[in-house]
Amino acid sequence: MNGLNKAPLPTPANQSVPRARRGGGQEIEIKLLAAPADLGRIADLALVRAMTKGEVQRGREYTTYYDAPDLSLARRGLALRVRRRGSLRIQAVKTLGLRGTADGAGVAIRREWEWPVTGDLPDFTLLRGDGLEEMIPPALTARLAGIFSTDIQRTLIPLHLGDGVEVEMALDLGQALALSRDTGAAAGGQAHRIISEVELELKRGSIADLFRLAAALHGRVPLRLSTRSKADIGFALVTGARPGPTPARPMAITPITTVTEAFRHVMRNGLAHLLDNQEALVTEDGTGDALALRELAAATRRLDAGYGLFRRLIYTDRGDALRRELRRHAKLLEKARAWQRLALALANLDPDQRRPAVGAVSQARAKALSRVRALLNAPEWTAWQLAFAQWLEEGEWTRQPHGCPFGTMMDEMAGPLLAKRIEKALLVGSLPDPRQVPSLEQAAKLARRMKYLRYALDYCRAVWPADRVRPLLDMVDALLVPLKAAAGATAGGAMLDKLGHVAAGDAMRNQGRVALAPVPALWASFTPLAARFTDRPKG
Repeated sequence: MNGLNKAPLPTPANQSVPRARRGGGQEIEIKLLAAPADLGRIADLALVRAMTKGEVQRGREYTTYYDAPDLSLARRGLALRVRRRGSLRIQAVKTLGLRGTADGAGVAIRREWEWPVTGDLPDFTLLRGDGLEEMIPPALTARLAGIFSTDIQRTLIPLHLGDGVEVEMALDLGQALALSRDTGAAAGGQAHRIISEVELELKRGSIADLFRLAAALHGRVPLRLSTRSKADIGFALVTGARPGPTPARPMAITPITTVTEAFRHVMRNGLAHLLDNQEALVTEDGTGDALALRELAAATRRLDAGYGLFRRLIYTDRGDALRRELRRHAKLLEKARAWQRLALALANLDPDQRRPAVGAVSQARAKALSRVRALLNAPEWTAWQLAFAQWLEEGEWTRQPHGCPFGTMMDEMAGPLLAKRIEKALLVGSLPDPRQVPSLEQAAKLARRMKYLRYALDYCRAVWPADRVRPLLDMVDALLVPLKAAAGATAGGAMLDKLGHVAAGDAMRNQGRVALAPVPALWASFTPLAARFTDRPKG
């Protein structure tokens, strides 16, 4: 193709009014953030020109989002909007994606209802049928008003990737504005946010195709994968909320989940945990919620633990290489997390030991956090995320030359997989004298094994009756309290030694030894519970 066939966004003069989409049609897309200067380069990339099939539509879109003063719609997981595009007006109801569920790592999968309307205000009579009156009760519509708007210059490019794959790419540049609840006009002050993003919506093909395209674009223009929709941005403007630490989404593995489904589910869950927390550390002003670092580091461990859980079933050079790259990035996150823990732990030391170390620890913590933010903004971080997601969704790992029980249900496989994790913990934690307190070094190793066992239990817990798995889960949690305290004291002591504060390091190690006192009794309770999952049938 020699160039792009450019046309304005359609109006009734050159295209019929779009038909209403009822029944909650599904929208599947990924979002990538770009610097405004870079966004304008994307449409002119040779890669994009070669894939463009059809009219490129350019125009301005002004969208108003409606909700009650208490954000009742948002709490129901819904967004109601009216979009003005030329002389067209389109009303839509959309679900707010999969943030509260386990799957959808980097992919927004939403239900959507839309209708052409004649005015700038929503037509509430359309919110009937298809179950919408239950989602948006008529009594609620009387309380709805415009709460924020977006003003976007949009370029829509239809892309054909080959083999029947079709993706609609939207390049959006503009801003979100909070609206006055009294007048409906733009609120004063700083209640606005620049929007500069790429949306890739799957029209035909697979989720892997979206990530393959995103990776190709990122290889030419720096992008960053994001899970925040325009609605998320707008609601944050209205409430003043900033992105904060987000726990892992709930797991949904059941006894009838297959090995293939379980592995993909665990990996998606870990990647979603990463994406849900990186926004809290990557902010426009260079600050952010440092507490999200805890979740971000945990997300890398959960990904690594999940991969390791299935490792004896899945042999893939590409997956192993991606795991090694993950571990390389995770070291930076874990280092920053260690400084964060040490800064908090100093408060428990004697003032004479604490005071000389506070300044150096605070400085080291700030530098480590700065390195993490640099990583999250670096092209290599997004490149890894896109490559990992593409590999996961393509399913190259399902084509094993030696065979693999991919179709086997987890009620059959979870036991052997969990037994391996338990055996690794028992190998490190067992002592000749069961009354003996483990050394700090042994406790640090055991803490890691028990963390990975805890993740495995979280992944597989729904496979068994709660009364079987709950006692083991509770005992693992109980053991992790002293083990993590000792591991943190060991690492913190070594870090203080390197800073030249040996006395403070010794004091911290002594605290770690004291923390280990309950371990023998807890371990004695743990081993018979663990045996229920490791005992092999006889005969």
